[in-house]
Amino acid sequence: MGLAVEDFEVGRTFETRGRTVGEGDISLYAGLVGDWTPIHMDDHFAQAQGWPARIAHGTLPMNMAIGMFSQMGVLDDGVIGALGVEWSFRGPVVLGDTIYATVTVLETRVTSNPARGVVKFGFAVRTQAGAAVQDGTLTVMMKTRNG
Repeated sequence: MGLAVEDFEVGRTFETRGRTVGEGDISLYAGLVGDWTPIHMDDHFAQAQGWPARIAHGTLPMNMAIGMFSQMGVLDDGVIGALGVEWSFRGPVVLGDTIYATVTVLETRVTSNPARGVVKFGFAVRTQAGAAVQDGTLTVMMKTRNG
């Protein structure tokens, strides 16, 4: 079994690797969600709006950040399900930006079922230049050591 609720200490932080947002990421995401808005798909349109390049769909870097955290093996088979996401978009992520996430354990608790608990993670997403572009929380139900 992977990590359990008891393995997380409030205040512990994790640093993900970086990931560069590429052409394929934006195009694939547009196709998956059906959002072909010009700000994401048309360089000339994006530049006419004052951006240096197309901007990624807001939820693309959010999902990338959660995915980068998941790739660290922290969540793994200890997760039973997602309970909630609260997210804020602070700045643009443009084509070619590399994003990183700092993830902090905000809360842990065992539920009325001793085999299950809840862990709330805080995310701070920044670009290669250090610009804070997104932040939010992911709350998941996880197994306990009794699970």
